[in-house]
Amino acid sequence: MVSLNQIDLRTTAKSKMSAAVFLTLRDRIVYLDYPQNFLLTEQQLCEEFGVSRTPLREAIFKLESMNLVRSVPRYGTFVTSIDAKEIRDTYVVKANLESLAGEAAAERITSSDAAQLERITDTLIKVAKEGNIREMFDCDFKFHETIWKATENPVLFDFLENIHARCLRFCIASTPKESWGIDNASEVAEICDAITGKKKEKAANLLKAHNMQFLALIKDRVSQPFEN
Repeated sequence: MVSLNQIDLRTTAKSKMSAAVFLTLRDRIVYLDYPQNFLLTEQQLCEEFGVSRTPLREAIFKLESMNLVRSVPRYGTFVTSIDAKEIRDTYVVKANLESLAGEAAAERITSSDAAQLERITDTLIKVAKEGNIREMFDCDFKFHETIWKATENPVLFDFLENIHARCLRFCIASTPKESWGIDNASEVAEICDAITGKKKEKAANLLKAHNMQFLALIKDRVSQPFEN
């Protein structure tokens, strides 16, 4: 007979596998390793990750809820096309939600989260100076996730995780590399100082401006059909 503890362990293991598959596929889509309309082949992915169909399908379901993939009956699962107008609308929402997150994080951040935020900021500045764009984007993602976590608001975290990935994919696809770098890192450092210094209003304003600045940066693309 299988005990409840054994069932719990199996469930936890499957959940971890699903999370690992999700993060890998999400990053491949966001960083354009998988282009628009790319077909995700279930059998190949199961073999690559060494998982059964269940954790893979759980990961695909979450990606679909984030509008990063779409499942077409009898045809398969495809990476979604980038909709520039949707991204414009999403950025407006994201700017306001991140403003809320900045205020909450500045109020509730723990010493360990503050230390992590500072470490990520230092690394981001370093890789920005080196011109390592991929690493910079990765650090930027981790920076924002640390802020969302510090809010202690899982609903806000889920919303921001969902829309941040979509916005980041568009930025990577549409923005010249020279537009990223030390200026972005300097903004992140200022946000870090505001949050770790528990300056709620400043953190909220900086995060909103940070998002709106990116919207301004890509405004010439939001009225055009997007192609890789």
